[in-house]
Amino acid sequence: MRNQITLVFKIVGIFVTSFSFTYLIPIIISYIYHDGQAKYFFITFLITLALGLMLWIPFHKTEGKLKTRDGFLIVSLFWTSLSFISSLPLIISPAVELPVIHAFFEATSGFTTTGATVLTNLQDLPKSILWYRTQLHFFGGMGIVILAVAIMPLLGMGGMALFKVEVSGPIKEDKLTPRIAQTARNLWSVYLLLLFACIITYYIGGMDLFDAITHGFTTVATAGFSNYDDSLGHFDSKFIDITAIIFMFISSINFTTHFLAFRQKNFKLYFESSELRAFVLICLTAIFLVGLGLYQFKVFDSIGDIILEATFVVIAMITTTGLAITDFSQWPSYLPILIVFITFIGGCSGSTAGGMKVIRIILLTKQAVREIKLLIHPHGKFPIRLNRKVVHPDILGSVWAFLGIYAFSTAILTLVMTAFGLSPLDAFSAVAACLNITGPGLGLVASNYGALPEGALSMLMFTMILGRLEIFTLFVLITPSFWRN
Repeated sequence: MRNQITLVFKIVGIFVTSFSFTYLIPIIISYIYHDGQAKYFFITFLITLALGLMLWIPFHKTEGKLKTRDGFLIVSLFWTSLSFISSLPLIISPAVELPVIHAFFEATSGFTTTGATVLTNLQDLPKSILWYRTQLHFFGGMGIVILAVAIMPLLGMGGMALFKVEVSGPIKEDKLTPRIAQTARNLWSVYLLLLFACIITYYIGGMDLFDAITHGFTTVATAGFSNYDDSLGHFDSKFIDITAIIFMFISSINFTTHFLAFRQKNFKLYFESSELRAFVLICLTAIFLVGLGLYQFKVFDSIGDIILEATFVVIAMITTTGLAITDFSQWPSYLPILIVFITFIGGCSGSTAGGMKVIRIILLTKQAVREIKLLIHPHGKFPIRLNRKVVHPDILGSVWAFLGIYAFSTAILTLVMTAFGLSPLDAFSAVAACLNITGPGLGLVASNYGALPEGALSMLMFTMILGRLEIFTLFVLITPSFWRN
């Protein structure tokens, strides 16, 4: 046990040390735009580097093989520690002047790709700060741990234990290649390719290069930070809106499907994916219902505007991106609540999207249908299949357990938030937005979280990490059996 703990410290130290060099990028941006923030990022670089070396050097000779249990601890420690470390520039920079808890919240939101913000007058902030916020999205999107797994062979360690914990979805055994590091590199290659295409398209659509890159970060990471208080609505461009819709949707598709389709030059793989077919159906149904409501209540004058607004808001929210061209919380009747509910579905497994993931919704639906059939035919055999393969009962059990814990967590966290003085609607929408890593909510948290008390912000930070790591990763750490030999 002692050897495994020192191995955990060694790996976390390596990760933190490596991550410290990412602060050199906003330093360069600061010098390019002469915004005076370089020294604050340099201070953060030195602090992060020192912390990483303090964890790494004392245990650098530790050898061993990572176990799945170690993966839970490493991933949890890494995400939690970096969420706090990432707040340092926001604390020490006089251009931002955020209270400590607010800075922690902003950094956690960025790193977990939630996109909830406590900042206002974004367009007046230094360019390097704006870059830094979306840079956190970039690394958090595909997952910094997946990036670390890609370089694990260089460190002399295997990364399967980390990969299983970090990747989203209930089925984690499929690999693109026999070597897990190569699988991680392939996933990051797809991520970077999509990012490049998104940036180029935004630039063609009229954004300057800075906005195109930063909004590319936030779109492909399905995150939500923008450089403007009114998000993409600032640009007032249908071309940019449609670009965002396309790339938000593409980025919420399983990246394994993307890689295999392009490597094999077989785009039928998209149509063969049960999860993707269901995702498209869910999106179209939600767009129809929202569009119908917008038409019924005459929110917009033209059919074209109704279609665009409904499509953008549905795709932005179900993919848990949270970018905005309008304030949907002000829409009438059932529309705002419907939009919040679809964020619980989320995107496909193995993507940058949050939420419960479509594959779990499919399996829950299939199992519910099977139970109905068994009531009619008690002795019948009705195996559940996904992509023509029988799903193992253990996976079905884990999906039901996930649903139960997800619902329980939502209920308890909502009650806790009401204890901080929020109305039930504000509390529920804030928890839903942070647990599903979406960002925008309703009422008090429709566009900004700055008005919340510090206790509520602290609880929502925990909620964001809980959602980003899909609940089990953190909950397993509080079980006594985890710490037994």
